[in-house]
Amino acid sequence: LGIYIDIVNDVKFAWKVQRDVQERGWTEEQVREDINKRLPDFSKYVDPQKANADVVLRYEPSDKGLPFLKVKLIQKKGGAFPMITLKKDLTLTGSKPGATLKMYDDDWFGSSVTVVEMDGEIDMNNMEAQLKEIEENMEGLNAKSAGELTEAMLKLKSSPGSQNGTGLLQTVIAMKVREIYEKLSRQAA
Repeated sequence: LGIYIDIVNDVKFAWKVQRDVQERGWTEEQVREDINKRLPDFSKYVDPQKANADVVLRYEPSDKGLPFLKVKLIQKKGGAFPMITLKKDLTLTGSKPGATLKMYDDDWFGSSVTVVEMDGEIDMNNMEAQLKEIEENMEGLNAKSAGELTEAMLKLKSSPGSQNGTGLLQTVIAMKVREIYEKLSRQAA
């Protein structure tokens, strides 16, 4: 099972600037120089791996602009990652900027993929209800119990990314990895 985390340069730069300026006392120019210094090795050795991954978690700037995110779960058709799909597209409101979830087929480095995308943020004052709506709209999650995804996300409510696709789709991946592990364990027994 190949899993790849793909953070586009705009997001990577914004995150690194925020961290390095606050925690390390660097200037924005020092951060840019550090990124540029590492870019050739990243481009040569790391980035090409995303083409062969069974699932990619991709971070892009939201259609609403940074600091909001659009997070994509890119699932290779016929790959080792058991797909999740959406019954329908969703629009969640309540707080700014709100969130949209949609699913579509695409091409990823010559492979057919299904993409589940979350753009924006859920309403943290209505988190449980919105997570339940999302979870009820997912097919193929293979949860241990109804509401398992919602419960897991509520436990992480104060964690970074819990309001956007970062936490949601990472938790989905964790549940699917568990599914693969359990299947392999049964086969080995």
